[in-house]
Amino acid sequence: MARPVSAQPPLAHGDQELFTCLADVESVAKTRWLKNKEVLFVLRRCASLGMQASSDIIQYPRSGQVVLYDRNAVKHFRRDAHEWKKKRDGKTVREDHEKLKIDGVQLLTCCYAHSEATPTFHRRIYWLLAPPPPPPGGGGRP
Repeated sequence: MARPVSAQPPLAHGDQELFTCLADVESVAKTRWLKNKEVLFVLRRCASLGMQASSDIIQYPRSGQVVLYDRNAVKHFRRDAHEWKKKRDGKTVREDHEKLKIDGVQLLTCCYAHSEATPTFHRRIYWLLAPPPPPPGGGGRP
């Protein structure tokens, strides 16, 4: 029997478990930024890692803390009480946006903000991009 074709590319390292719970994710996040494949794994498997979307904005999140928000339910999730570097207008937080690739395919968007007080403290926000459209001509058998 043929395997059904997934609209999403495979997870990092095939279906190998990169993390088993939120504590595993945060222990890595405290020492380094998560790799693109690790972020994809967390976003796709957040429920199996025991992560639930927060309905409240976390005030002063600590370094390495991983928070999951539903952007449609928590509109102002960026208001976390930290002072972030501002744009030249002095009002708007300066954020850098990047599209991240995994195995040559753009799958994630990342938004970076830099702390005003501590140069080594950053906020990174990730979200999944819409799945790529199917190749022209269907690309598969009927």
